[in-house]
Amino acid sequence: MPRFLLALAAACALPATAGLGQPAGPATAGAIVQPAATPQGAAYTRVQRTLDTGTVVTEFVDAGGTVFAVAWSGPFLPDLRALLGPSFDRLATAGTGRGRTSALSINRPDLMLVSAGHMGAFDGRAWLPPKLPAGFDTRQIP
Repeated sequence: MPRFLLALAAACALPATAGLGQPAGPATAGAIVQPAATPQGAAYTRVQRTLDTGTVVTEFVDAGGTVFAVAWSGPFLPDLRALLGPSFDRLATAGTGRGRTSALSINRPDLMLVSAGHMGAFDGRAWLPPKLPAGFDTRQIP
């Protein structure tokens, strides 16, 4: 992902409630909070909110209150530094997009990230495999 695009997103977007791998903050006004459980009975919460930019951000929070997965979709990138928390630094070593589009994929034992898009349409999701609740299906991350 081009560095100027990351800098622009960080400067223009609203901060996330919590970063990946960090304790979740309180749900903001207008957030949709959905308690859920895996087939094995592990509880988690899905928190979805729409930023002022129109981008939808979804956070998945385990029973202990830690964000184990995040997803975003919309016309603008959210503040990826805030959304990805400590995992953000791995983007710098992961490579960059080319031309007018950007695509990035990180496949590591401690971090999975898929992000793609172009001006006006960005989508992505990231999760921490070691932090997934027992039986959580990553296809639940939009």
